Amino acid sequence: MGKEVYAIIKDRILSGAYESGEFINEKELATELNVSRTPIRETLARLEWEKLVTIIPRAGAMVTTAELNAVKEAYQVRYVLEGELGRRAAERATPAQTQELEAIKRRCQALVETGTQDDLNAISREYRAVLGNAASNKTLFEMSELLFNVSVRVWQSIPEKDGHAELAAAQIAEIDSMISAFMANDPDAAQRAMQDAIGYYTDKLKKLFQ
Repeated sequence: MGKEVYAIIKDRILSGAYESGEFINEKELATELNVSRTPIRETLARLEWEKLVTIIPRAGAMVTTAELNAVKEAYQVRYVLEGELGRRAAERATPAQTQELEAIKRRCQALVETGTQDDLNAISREYRAVLGNAASNKTLFEMSELLFNVSVRVWQSIPEKDGHAELAAAQIAEIDSMISAFMANDPDAAQRAMQDAIGYYTDKLKKLFQ
C-alpha cells in the first residue's frame, strides 16, 4: 500500500492537482485513501528528498514551488546524465525495445492535435522507461528521473493552446532520433539526440520566462 500511496501523491504533484505552495492534509488524505497516516508520512519524507515537497515543522508538508532557477539547474545536470543514458541505451538496445519506441511514437503522434499535457507526460515516462531498461543502470536512471520530475512541473504552467502541440512534436522528434540510434547501434547519435532535446527545452524556457 505504501507504493500506491507514494504513486498517488507524486502523480497529483506532477500533474498540478496539488498546486505549488499547497499544504497536503495528512488526515484528510489518510481518510480518502483508507490508510493510516504512517505511509503518508513516509511518502512525504521521500518526496521531500525528491524536492517535490517541503516539510515545515508544526505546519505540515507543502508542495514545493517549481522555481525557475531550480529547473534551469536541473536541465544543466540532465544534459550530462541524459546524454550518458542515451549512450548506454543505444549500446544495449534490443529489437523489442526498438519496437516499443515505435509504438510509443505512434501514440505520441496522436497527441499533437488532441490530448493533454498529462497525456504527454505519460508518454514521456513510457519512453524514458524504455531507455532506462535498455541502459541497465538503475542509479543513472533514478537520478535522471529525479531531475526529470523537478523540471517537468514547469510545463504545467504553459497554456495547451500555446505550447502543447509544439511540445508533442518535440517529443516525437526525440523518440524518432532515438529509434534511429537504436537501429544503428550508434551511442554517439543517441547522446546527441538526448542532449539536443535538453537544449530545446532549455531554450524554450528562456523564451517563455525571460
